Amino acid sequence: MQRFFRVITSGWLIAFIAVALFAYVCFTLLAPWQLGKNEDLQARNSQLRESIEADPVPLAELTTGDTALEQSEWHLVTATGRYLPEAEVLLRQRAIDGQPVYQVFAAFRTENGTDLLVNRGWIPVGENNSVPAYPAVPADAVTITARLRMATDAPAEPIVLHGRQMVRNVETSAIGPLVGLELAPHHLELPGDQPGSLEPVPTPTIEAGSYLSYGMQWLSFGVLAPIGLGYFLWSEIRERRRSRADDSDLENGTGDNPEGRGDDSGDAAADSSGRPGAATASGHISHEHLMEKTVRDRYGTRFDAERRRHLRQGNRLDF
Repeated sequence: MQRFFRVITSGWLIAFIAVALFAYVCFTLLAPWQLGKNEDLQARNSQLRESIEADPVPLAELTTGDTALEQSEWHLVTATGRYLPEAEVLLRQRAIDGQPVYQVFAAFRTENGTDLLVNRGWIPVGENNSVPAYPAVPADAVTITARLRMATDAPAEPIVLHGRQMVRNVETSAIGPLVGLELAPHHLELPGDQPGSLEPVPTPTIEAGSYLSYGMQWLSFGVLAPIGLGYFLWSEIRERRRSRADDSDLENGTGDNPEGRGDDSGDAAADSSGRPGAATASGHISHEHLMEKTVRDRYGTRFDAERRRHLRQGNRLDF
């Protein structure tokens, strides 16, 4: 434990704090964010699948039921009434298959007197954002089968272009004053082959999404970051132990050839320049010469030995 605290410097402390914060953010913010989006997507897919496959029901059955209307979005409903041709608005800045289009909305008054918007479908945008001619709505009473849609929270941003009322988002509370009606908060979308329909707007598809994999990746990052820091700390401690062992060998005159055995024994009586006289009168090698010879045999020169020892002892995260 004492050796552990010797390794801990300001650099390592900063690394510990950074990794701890990163792991905390991964587990408490990033991963739950992506996993939550995956849950929302799965709920949306389930609702879309059930609504698309369900049989049509009268609109009043859903609007007066106990279930929240948002849970029945995309459900096919039937409604009987008349179109109000003087109350039309175009949805701008939309594209279908990469082609800019206008979506045409017309007001529809049901038999019970409820006014709501009906998305008739789309028409292509003409030159200079002009509005091409398109068929008018029927004048007689009709029964339509359409998909229930909810209004968006985004602002409508109404403008008048080429003499037509246009909005950017379906916000019924803002569109109502434009057409002089009090509109219901929900609207209908014609699937095609219905009275007053144009080219139908494609129904959304079931999406798999990649939120689950992103969430698992953030969880993995939160686990791997502390493991990686632990590995580098262990490597630092191991390198310092090896450095202390090498220094101890040099101080004790031991090394790769501690007793001067082998091919180097013939050089025992020579100094670093190759001249004799390094041995003592009793024939033993002097301690200074043995130290110099050991360093030279291992590293080549004393300068290189000191340089390598200094690099080994340096902390990788010292500031």
